[in-house]
Amino acid sequence: MRALAKFASVAALATASISSANAAVYVFNYAGNNNSSSYGTPGNTITSTASNGSTSVSVTASAWSTVSNVTSAAWLGNYPEGLGVKNAAADQNSVDNYAGLDYVLLQFSRPVSLTSAFLTAKGYPVFGQPVKDADAVFSYGNTAATSLGNIVSSVPSSTTILGTLRTVATAGQTGKFWAIAASGTDRTFDAFKIGQITVSAVPEPATWAMMIIGFGAIGMAMRSRRAKTAKVSYAF
Repeated sequence: MRALAKFASVAALATASISSANAAVYVFNYAGNNNSSSYGTPGNTITSTASNGSTSVSVTASAWSTVSNVTSAAWLGNYPEGLGVKNAAADQNSVDNYAGLDYVLLQFSRPVSLTSAFLTAKGYPVFGQPVKDADAVFSYGNTAATSLGNIVSSVPSSTTILGTLRTVATAGQTGKFWAIAASGTDRTFDAFKIGQITVSAVPEPATWAMMIIGFGAIGMAMRSRRAKTAKVSYAF
């Protein structure tokens, strides 16, 4: 038993090393679709699944908007350039901060690291500004939340006036919930659609540990059996 306990400790350390070295990458593409009407009932969701080999991760996206310090469910659309938000029938169909702060909440089937996101900058005449701006803030956490302030930690925002691939969790930040919001420190309105997100996730620690312990237990059992077989006594 002491040998098995010692092996379990070693397995735990090995699990951490193996898990970090075997993080799988999952890509969710939202661009190129046009599955949305111009406006629908707020609170709808869009669920997608991405696979890597024999493993998969699913994500459910929803739209939210904060207007006058009140956060409410909004309409989430999947347009040719990606996911967009409408907090009213007359609102622009992008994630923007013109008539309230829009954001998309992503709930994953297990904790992931949001490594990158492709945001397509949008510009509308109603904004009254000559440039397209697409500043974004990424937040993450592990408890259900609809308010950005409750999702926990934010990743430094990526500031640009063009639609580009943004590198997000550079320090390996991990959460089951991620939010992508339109927000910036400059004086221009931000607006974009989410065309693609890429996440990484390590194998479940418990799965690795049980596999390693199982192999170890089998090995020790075989070793014990061989030892007993070798001890043969003869009576004369």
